Amino acid sequence: MKRIAITRPRKLLPEAEALVRSRGLEPVPAPMMELVPREDGALEQFFKRLEAGEVDTVVITSQNGVGFIFDRAPDAMALKDRLNRVEVISIGPKTSQALEEHGVRARRMPAEYSSEGLVRDFRLPGRRVEVLRSDHGNPVLISGFQKGGASVREVIIYDIVPLAGDAQAAFVREALSGRIDAFTFTSTMTAKSLLAMGESLGVLDDLKRAINDRKVAVIGHPTADFLKASGIRIDAVPERFTFEDMIDALLNVL
Repeated sequence: MKRIAITRPRKLLPEAEALVRSRGLEPVPAPMMELVPREDGALEQFFKRLEAGEVDTVVITSQNGVGFIFDRAPDAMALKDRLNRVEVISIGPKTSQALEEHGVRARRMPAEYSSEGLVRDFRLPGRRVEVLRSDHGNPVLISGFQKGGASVREVIIYDIVPLAGDAQAAFVREALSGRIDAFTFTSTMTAKSLLAMGESLGVLDDLKRAINDRKVAVIGHPTADFLKASGIRIDAVPERFTFEDMIDALLNVL
């Protein structure tokens, strides 16, 4: 059975591992980053603007963001009602599903599940737009909406923090052993964190060679571009930017 490395945050691993097993593969969980809620009051200010009717469109860029938003809401039912009174745009089906679980309907979704797809598909002239996302969001989303004539506020709701502990060091050693058949990266940060761990252990070049000896699948062009610039060959990038599509694309090259 092929062994597939999964570098997603811990909270997303159970679902990812189950999907990998359903494809007849053995998951090797290796969380390379963690998601930490931002505590600077920006989300609370967004809640106030939404309540005051100062928001026309809310753009939510991840299913993780949905969870953080409702966890922090002083009144989840009131937040649901207010979001349903404005235009909510989600980046993809997982985000839309997470919204639906809280009773919120995403009115629009881009054809390509990315910041570039959002900017390409939607023009929001004159709209008061709030973009709720992580601290590592693609800047093209804000600049693109602004160029389209929207008034845009960026609300950072969580930080992406790289992990560099014993578990990550053990994973690097396993990668070097050749016991992993494929590596998957769902974001630029997961890739950066793994390579940084290799560098801190003094085995970066060996780690790159070990990865290049196997198959590599990624989600998104920014992740692919970073790895290519770092000397890593990419074997699979799905047309739709979901974990499931990435695994299916990987199966085509294994």
